[in-house]
Amino acid sequence: MTRGLTNFFTGACLLALLSQSVRRALAAPAPATATDTDASDSSVPGYISDATRWGFAGAMLSVARSSIAATSVGHLALFAGGRLQNDSYSDVVDIFNRSTNKWTTARLSVARSEVEAGSLAGRYALFAGGFDSSFRPMSVVDVYDAETGQWSTINLNTPRGAPRFLDLGETTAIVGGLSGDLQYLSRAVDYIGADLSVSNATIPSVYPQFGVAVADRDCGLGLFTSGYQNNKPGERFNDFQASNQSTLFTTDSSSASFSQAPAFPYPRWGAGGAAANGLFAIGGGHLFGDGTTEPLTTVVDRVDIFSASTGQWSNNPLKLSVPRDYPMVQAVGDYIVFAGGSDTSKDFDILDTRSGAFIQGAQHRPALYTLRTNAAAVTIDDCLMIVAGGLVNQSRNATASVEMFNACRT
Repeated sequence: MTRGLTNFFTGACLLALLSQSVRRALAAPAPATATDTDASDSSVPGYISDATRWGFAGAMLSVARSSIAATSVGHLALFAGGRLQNDSYSDVVDIFNRSTNKWTTARLSVARSEVEAGSLAGRYALFAGGFDSSFRPMSVVDVYDAETGQWSTINLNTPRGAPRFLDLGETTAIVGGLSGDLQYLSRAVDYIGADLSVSNATIPSVYPQFGVAVADRDCGLGLFTSGYQNNKPGERFNDFQASNQSTLFTTDSSSASFSQAPAFPYPRWGAGGAAANGLFAIGGGHLFGDGTTEPLTTVVDRVDIFSASTGQWSNNPLKLSVPRDYPMVQAVGDYIVFAGGSDTSKDFDILDTRSGAFIQGAQHRPALYTLRTNAAAVTIDDCLMIVAGGLVNQSRNATASVEMFNACRT
């Protein structure tokens, strides 16, 4: 890692983290007592740190579906597109407003598969790329303006499906994805500015990669890592392998850039990640074996931690309570929450980034009501985590079920 990049971590990023920690400290609850209630928290902004006291509510999407693209902006959560039970794709967007506790619907400009979602500048929700019915990659980006309530479209420079999003604050990087050609995995980066301008770049990695994208927008820092890479791009037969490549995205007042980061310490497929307080947690996933001397697939419980303050991966990985494959991972206040990804456990694993440890014992109570895969998860206002849609375990039927885990004080 270059000295300049390390100085970035110890400069602007840590100032942002200090500001963030002060805000949370001012909003933090007093130690719980026997007389404390959630009602007493409602007058204080922030989030409820005692996870046993998080509220729960259920709701329904307008249409049952899986593989939904989800993001939040302002007080809104948006759930767009997805695969219907008959394997066709939806253009429906379900929108939840935390301020009014109401649901509304809208539609994407076109139904497509492998669309992905992210946010920009605290104002825009973006739904980018995808494949048409002939599996041709698409460049369209549907844009929802939370200030005006209006929809518009812009275009990526490089069409692709399932691109990854990094919300860096005033700039969002749309990274990689599925190219649909012989290379199959894309190295393309599209930067969307707060004025909705689009510029592009290419990651000069050795191998194109389909990775996990995790951003801390308070730091203006994003990490693209793990996943898998194509060791034979452009050849007739692809060679997909778990990837250890890591790329860091940073921003300043005028531009965004990226650089090579330390190698991901435990390459695997199917991990998920989120960031809070400058800690980037990448957890779960699976390994492939030969099917003879080792299992064909092994789901893992490992969590790797990257620190913005050091620019390094921790040498001491953490463990989930159960192995999880393709877990839903969200930042809620100072916590990073791992949910789903298990056929047996509905419980959450909650990492407290202040202590660097998972919550144990009586505080470890939030849990899914319905075990599901291919579901969407998003967090509004840093405190309301929503899980929506997906395929119900066992039956594999698409569901419209929505579960809301409310840690908000107001």
